[in-house]
Amino acid sequence: MRFYYAPMEGVTLYPLRNIHRQIMGDGVDKYFTPFLTATNSHHFKNREKKDVLPDKNVAFENYEDQIVPQLMAGNSADFLWAAKEIKKLGYKEVNLNLGCPAPTVVNRHKGSGLLLDIDYLDRMLAEIYEQVSEGDDYPEVSIKTRLGFSSEDEAIPLMKVLASYPVKELTIHARVREDYYSGTPRYDAYKRAVDTYREQGGSADICYNGNVDSKAAYEKIQDLPFDAVMIGRGLLTDPALVRVLKGGEGPRKEELREYLAKLYEGYATYIPEDRNVIFKMLEHWAYLHVHFKDCDRFLKTIRKSRSRDEYHAAVNNIFAGCEFV
Repeated sequence: MRFYYAPMEGVTLYPLRNIHRQIMGDGVDKYFTPFLTATNSHHFKNREKKDVLPDKNVAFENYEDQIVPQLMAGNSADFLWAAKEIKKLGYKEVNLNLGCPAPTVVNRHKGSGLLLDIDYLDRMLAEIYEQVSEGDDYPEVSIKTRLGFSSEDEAIPLMKVLASYPVKELTIHARVREDYYSGTPRYDAYKRAVDTYREQGGSADICYNGNVDSKAAYEKIQDLPFDAVMIGRGLLTDPALVRVLKGGEGPRKEELREYLAKLYEGYATYIPEDRNVIFKMLEHWAYLHVHFKDCDRFLKTIRKSRSRDEYHAAVNNIFAGCEFV
């Protein structure tokens, strides 16, 4: 079974990817980057381009196979330009985002906004795969999608379209856009979607995505068809989750301490000003606090921290004064 670290905007940046890989990344086969926006100016934002530069991938033996840049595009021309640029950096695969539910993305007819017009998406994919299949200028193209925009019934025509293209790998988030990230994944609809994809001749490997945040949650999906599993919030909560799913142990206390310390230093090289780094670390503490019993008063101290020293003092208090669970 293959396991992937899901792309999460502003979170799964190169500091996190490198440090997770070094400390608790055993068993994670691929890391997907936050999306890069393919604009009609044919120029990446500096911060997005920086995140995928090869020299930032210090923890990866074969970054070109182990890291997959994700692209956000609303038409084939912009996507093909961006994919070609990614190929120049050495990557072997790019992932087309059809799943982002953010209104600012949807309103630009990107991400899950493309699911509103399946005929347009069909034409866009035809133009993309025609070019990609013609030579070595482009990496292989995988796709991450949802079951539909507002109804799971939309998955049937969507899968019929996707089955007609040589998709490298198809990741299906078992929700529709209107679900955002809440509620129970639509397991039955996911299975029907995969069955339809196969019946229509779709041959790509299938990756399941949606609420795999524990061993119990993983066991719930064992009757579903998939070749790989993509995990996002579950790995933020338990950075050792893939190790657990493969029969290993959860995060050890000192291991988590090292992870957090290196993550702070990694973000400090990426983000100016201590307070902004602390804000970034608070995104992680929103998930990681579950490993510490009765730590609310110390979390408040972290939130009030204004400097590196104040932050580290608050973290030390958590590790010293709260039971690790």
